[in-house]
Amino acid sequence: MTQFKKTFLNKKLVSISFASTILFTSLIGFNLPNIERLGPNIASAATATYTATDNLNIRTGPSTTNKIITTVKKGTQLKVTGKTSNGWLKVSIKGRTGYVSSKYVKITNSSSTTVKKPENKSNVAATTYTATDNLNIRTGPSTTNKIITTVKKGTQLKVTGKTSNGWLKVSIKGQTGYVSSQYVKTSNSSSDTIHVVTKPESISALVNKKNKLPENYVPKDLVYTSIPFIFKEKTEKRKMRREASTAIGKLFADAKKQGVSLLGVSAYRSHATQVVLFNSYVKRDGYKKALTYSALPGTSEHETGLAIDVTGGNGKCAAQDCFGGTKEAKWLKSHAANYGFIIRYPKGKESITGYQYEPWHLRYVGKSIAKTIMSKGITLEEYYSSKYVAK
Repeated sequence: MTQFKKTFLNKKLVSISFASTILFTSLIGFNLPNIERLGPNIASAATATYTATDNLNIRTGPSTTNKIITTVKKGTQLKVTGKTSNGWLKVSIKGRTGYVSSKYVKITNSSSTTVKKPENKSNVAATTYTATDNLNIRTGPSTTNKIITTVKKGTQLKVTGKTSNGWLKVSIKGQTGYVSSQYVKTSNSSSDTIHVVTKPESISALVNKKNKLPENYVPKDLVYTSIPFIFKEKTEKRKMRREASTAIGKLFADAKKQGVSLLGVSAYRSHATQVVLFNSYVKRDGYKKALTYSALPGTSEHETGLAIDVTGGNGKCAAQDCFGGTKEAKWLKSHAANYGFIIRYPKGKESITGYQYEPWHLRYVGKSIAKTIMSKGITLEEYYSSKYVAK
């Protein structure tokens, strides 16, 4: 959007509340699991308010080259339904669809900044259930119900729910039954425990689904990077920690000298932004499904200020699988370690990292560790096993 005339500068703020959680992937051409790397497309009214800092031109497309539909005054409330990859907001006004630049919109988080978890009656994902005696499995949650079968002491049970009277709903051999929790021992699975990172400022800190940053952690040395991005706006997504910012600048410069053009897609993401993003996915797809492609707030590497998503100089295949076959991706795989970066989520390591293959996601860990990881074809998780960490 062009600079507004001075006559527009003394009017009230526009309060823009998100009222939809439909993810407009068609605007940017990305698959749902990949959108996360670009930042939130939609936030609910319960988590964020978007406020314009000036009168706003609403255009037919996400660019100043598009025609102006109308101009709204400060104080006008708009219904925002999406966000494009270059930072423009898709809005609905008087039955029409238009776009406004987020450059003139201030994001304010409401008092609700926590992730909304659904009620989990049995907490089966984090608990192991074992029979403490020979145990009858019945057709209903009472001893008055018929016995389906009897399992031996020590049998691990597949629990799918819990009734109000304390009986557990179980699945066995394709049938549903009930057992008294009085004869069942529970234990938490260590593999599902989430630990808080004790040294989040460490360049090589391990942040993943099992290791989260301290609540509302903010890196102290965030700076704007000097590299070009796929968007023009000066947002938090351009920031990285100082050491990582210097390194990515050198990487981009040397790549260009070798005929490889790169663009940044998304770097730092605040905890508040991650909360808004994750909650929008939960509202759309449910908590369990959202976890399969989006990082729980506090477990996203983008919050460390050490991660960045990149793409080729033409801007195509940004945060998409097709980037893996480009010359830019191949160059990064061969040279990223020389600058202290690793391909954080390599192909074939999904069961270890917990995320799909992402050739575009770079993580700064320092040259020494990066060279070890990339030369051995391992992950940061594997590096921290006793086999690889130097004694």
